[in-house]
Amino acid sequence: MKPQSILREPARGYRNFLIALLILRICSYFMLSDSIVVVQAMKAGLRAGLSLVMLAAVLYHLREQNKQTFRMHQPVSVWIYVVYLIFGMASLLWTSSFDVSLLQLLMDIEGFAFSFLYIYLLTIYRQRHPGGYFDLHKLLAPAILFIGLGFLVGLFLDPDRFYRLTHGGAVSRLGGFIINPNELGMLLVIGIACYLPLLVKNGRLRVSVILSLLLLIQLLLLTGSRSAFIGLLAVVLVYGLTNGGRLQRTLIFLGGIALIPLAGWSFFVKQDQLTEIYTLTGRLPFWRDLLTYNFPREAWFGYGYMRIDYADKFESLNAYAGAMTHNTFLQVLLGLGMTGLLLVLIQLSAFLWTVKQVADKKYRMVVGLIFIPLFVNSLTEFGIFGETNYGILFYLFLVFTAALEPQTGIERKNASTSNETSEATTLPISSFYVIFSRKGRNCICWTRTTAFPEM
Repeated sequence: MKPQSILREPARGYRNFLIALLILRICSYFMLSDSIVVVQAMKAGLRAGLSLVMLAAVLYHLREQNKQTFRMHQPVSVWIYVVYLIFGMASLLWTSSFDVSLLQLLMDIEGFAFSFLYIYLLTIYRQRHPGGYFDLHKLLAPAILFIGLGFLVGLFLDPDRFYRLTHGGAVSRLGGFIINPNELGMLLVIGIACYLPLLVKNGRLRVSVILSLLLLIQLLLLTGSRSAFIGLLAVVLVYGLTNGGRLQRTLIFLGGIALIPLAGWSFFVKQDQLTEIYTLTGRLPFWRDLLTYNFPREAWFGYGYMRIDYADKFESLNAYAGAMTHNTFLQVLLGLGMTGLLLVLIQLSAFLWTVKQVADKKYRMVVGLIFIPLFVNSLTEFGIFGETNYGILFYLFLVFTAALEPQTGIERKNASTSNETSEATTLPISSFYVIFSRKGRNCICWTRTTAFPEM
């Protein structure tokens, strides 16, 4: 066996380990049983167990002789998110349901901890094995593809569980009672967003990636999710306009045009419900009643974390009764009032500013593509600040990733420092990393590094 192959084996094992953790974490948000008690126990046990596994893995790697860690170049968005969670904790003092708010808060805090540990471990592996082998989108893509294949198999083995009948049984939507079809659609779009940057390697289209994209798009159409389809078009257009050569852009735009008649049949003609499209499936009158009747009663601090009324459901005068708003920003406005909404808007702005400052243009583009379906989903579903869902998990991945990535100004400063260091020593600059700075002193970790070809 070649020496490079020997060195690559641990990296492949670490990568498979991270992908497996991600698959299990996504599955922890599914309804895997008909019993609510069993589902809650499975969700809580699986999530807590995965977080403990992540913590053990991080502690194991920190005990090694060549310790590798990281520092946040732009931690503002992370700290503001922490303030948001603290404000949610404070809302337990006035919430309309202490039990519901506390449960949601604990799940979000656990998700925050898991996201931090996952990106921490991912960063350790990226430092040891540079060259893009451990980029976030290269882990998300196969994990989501595996989930998609699971739903594809489920369609044949147990269609009653994996399909959800709507419109009086005339329309069947992939997702069933395992997961909301709109949430599944968002997940599939995220997978597509992760695969697009991998479409071309060494100037050649990759057949395996094309097949993966076609499968995910077909599954997306089966969900019947209009919001997910809008997210897909946005991802394709943004990627097509900003990346690739003329041939690649042409193929992407042709693929986007080909999707339009398929979507028109699946989402409009087949469902034949134009009135619900005009009202966003009843959301517009529901939002109007929320803002008209409920918001003024608790305008400044809201009804409590993830609460929208004094009762468990808001009984709308002009639409359905609901326990959540189907809009992540309205959810915060009703739950934490104008104070909470201002806080999350500041946090979101800080995150977007941090992404804009990331030095690596390719990685900045990937973060932006993943964020698009998350934002679109936030306008009509749980969203990145709503009730616990894996959209929040992916958003926190992006927040930590953007905070850890070197920024444009920092890159220039580090480049200048590296040039001075290389002139002062006889050792090659690629043989060490400046890991972090404490009290103005640079701590340097000497380590062997091996670069791997991209996925």
